[in-house]
Amino acid sequence: MAEATRQEILPAEPHTARGWRGYPWPEIAGCGLALIVNVLALTGVGVPFLGPALGFCFLIVLPVYLIATTSFLAGTSQAERLGYSLACVLGALMLGGLAADLILPFAGVSRPLDPVPVVLLADLLLAGCYLLRRRFPGQALTWTQLNRVRHAVRARETRLIGASALVVVLAVLGANRLNNGAGDQVSLAALAVAVLTAGFLLWWRNEVREIATLVTLYLLSLGLLLMTSLRGWYVTGHDIQTEYQVFQLTQAHGSWQIGAFHNAYNACLSITILPTVLGDVLRVDGPYIYKLFFQLLFAACPVLVYTIARRYWPVPVAMLAALYFIGFPTFFTDMPFINRQEVGLIFVCVAVLLITNESWSVRTRRLAFIAACVGVEISHYSSMYIFLGILAVAWAVRAIMRVPHQVRPVKAAHAEPPPWASPVRIVGIGSLLAVAVVTIGWGFLATQSAGAVLSDASASISGLLGHSAGTRSGNVGYSLLFGKTQTSQQVLNDYNASILKLRAATAHETSYLETAGVASHDQVKALAEPLLPLTGAGHLLADAGVPVAGVNTAIRLAAAYGEQVFVAAGVIAFLVVRRVRRQVGWEFFCLCLGCLVVLGAVTVLPDLSVDYGILRVFQESLIVLAPVLVAGSIAIFRAFGEAWAPKLAAALCVGFLISTTGLLPQVLGDYPAQLSLNNSGPYYNDYYVHPQEAAGTQWLSSQLGVLPSGLQATHATNRFLFTSPGTVTGKQFVEDAFPSLLRQHAWVILDYSILHGGLASVSYDGDIIPYKYPVRVLSQNKNLVYDNGGMEIYR
Repeated sequence: MAEATRQEILPAEPHTARGWRGYPWPEIAGCGLALIVNVLALTGVGVPFLGPALGFCFLIVLPVYLIATTSFLAGTSQAERLGYSLACVLGALMLGGLAADLILPFAGVSRPLDPVPVVLLADLLLAGCYLLRRRFPGQALTWTQLNRVRHAVRARETRLIGASALVVVLAVLGANRLNNGAGDQVSLAALAVAVLTAGFLLWWRNEVREIATLVTLYLLSLGLLLMTSLRGWYVTGHDIQTEYQVFQLTQAHGSWQIGAFHNAYNACLSITILPTVLGDVLRVDGPYIYKLFFQLLFAACPVLVYTIARRYWPVPVAMLAALYFIGFPTFFTDMPFINRQEVGLIFVCVAVLLITNESWSVRTRRLAFIAACVGVEISHYSSMYIFLGILAVAWAVRAIMRVPHQVRPVKAAHAEPPPWASPVRIVGIGSLLAVAVVTIGWGFLATQSAGAVLSDASASISGLLGHSAGTRSGNVGYSLLFGKTQTSQQVLNDYNASILKLRAATAHETSYLETAGVASHDQVKALAEPLLPLTGAGHLLADAGVPVAGVNTAIRLAAAYGEQVFVAAGVIAFLVVRRVRRQVGWEFFCLCLGCLVVLGAVTVLPDLSVDYGILRVFQESLIVLAPVLVAGSIAIFRAFGEAWAPKLAAALCVGFLISTTGLLPQVLGDYPAQLSLNNSGPYYNDYYVHPQEAAGTQWLSSQLGVLPSGLQATHATNRFLFTSPGTVTGKQFVEDAFPSLLRQHAWVILDYSILHGGLASVSYDGDIIPYKYPVRVLSQNKNLVYDNGGMEIYR
């Protein structure tokens, strides 16, 4: 059995304690905090840095503390309390905002999500947390206890926490330097310190208490997230552009209306109501709600992954599980751009914690589990579909395991049934049906935004039966199940062919440029993504005959394939090693099989890898599979001896971190540039918003006839959506400016990357394909009406 979870228990304060140091200061300070934040929010007075910090403490930190210190959560670890409390607060803010949005208009409040109603909602939430704590009193935190904890901190714990805090500081400074056109030195230093801190955390694992481990993991996660999220002075990223649009739409109207923009994004309360509430209280510029405060929330996810792993495994395995979750490239390169999924994964972690929590009654766990699934559904539809698929497979596997026992009942009176025959299950048919009802009720009935899932299912079945070709993302090339994908030129050819068919079908209602039709396969060429130049270290290796590009690619592929092999080995160990079967709960094992089946389905079935993102699905699956992955790596390395197996597994994990975080490719060069470290590369070209582009978009929003005529642009076209309150309508869209798609009367934008590098890109079947843009087509057929050196607009 795994060793018991280590917890930092605060010493009880004697009843005779007197003086202000013996009083529960958070409860007392909370009243003053609430008063200050109410005054700042209602008067609209902005206090730089201090105001948003106080608002975040008032809205998130203090309620989380009050709930976490209730006796209702007794018997759970500190990290588990954090997860449950954070989920409660986020769920209360979203559902409370939804209730206000639906009820207050009947009381004559036409803008229920304006600052006054929102601040009152926050006050009610805080008052409710105080009442909950009064009803279930727990251990209060006093100055005396804080001093005892401070004096008990060990030297190595201080070094780890200090180093991880330094990672956060360097990440912020490094992102700002890059935004100002400076070099990557500070960001590189942040990565180097992060990898070293992770290494020392594993080395000192037996001398570091769990609370220090949790703080270190949180700060390391936050640093990596901020390195990406803080890039650019505006909203930077792919999905985040539309996420920001629906937030601006909600904030501009002072209410959330699914009919204002009938889109699946607008059905996610995590990016509509939640950021509106945060914005009304924090009084911070809209982009930084996504760029900073959402990252402060999501950095808790690896802490919860660690906590899930500690259910069944010792500390070293749980540490490695959290590091694999953090080190997966999607975590810090894409998750900061998918904020709705960040919130959704927090609720997924809490749901898994509830499934595996054996200290509460079954009834309480089931009710709390269904509530957590409600949080997943209203936060992110895709995360719910994936999680529901995992739960369905887990239930089916458990049901199949019970069949032999039901057919051949235990004969001996003293014999015990096998673990999978136990009738106590959280993911039972009742819970599964309840989750399905939640999904259908919100996605199909309340918001009518889930139609795409039916289309995806139909397309996948059709492709599987051979009735249609189907599409697969290029990322499935990293999978062991399906390694062959189309080349970039083949994808670009398919895209152009689909456009030419569209032109032929819509020529009677749309006026295309005649010359645009000549954009054939021979004239629009896919380009290889430019690589970083070799550094001094890279030149040394190249001079020694080592192919640097090959080394970087080989290590990345080894990490991708290796993690899949380790997961398979871990699952096999469950099946063949009795000690492991007894160590891990069968419901958790069924969840693991559910993750593998869903991953396989998304990889193999047509269209699913494009619409749901195979890498994002793997990131969600790692919540359950990360400790299995670690256990599998240790099982494989047992060939080198029991003593060496965990050491080699830890060394390999740190080695993967050096590569997947971008540290090694940046030090050597000859690899595609990463946004968090460079002012170049695919993500920089596609998603980074330059000041000239922001100025050009603002100019364009003031011109007459723009929306009826339409807009066209390349790269991530949503970067050019109008976001000022007077122009956010929910009906605007920006069409691709691929040469074959150019229309006669549309306004066409040439962005910074085209003007300064000649590179455009197209997103098709989940892949981003760069190509050389034929600017002459525009100059010969349209008039240049705007040029600021970084953006040109043609009409």
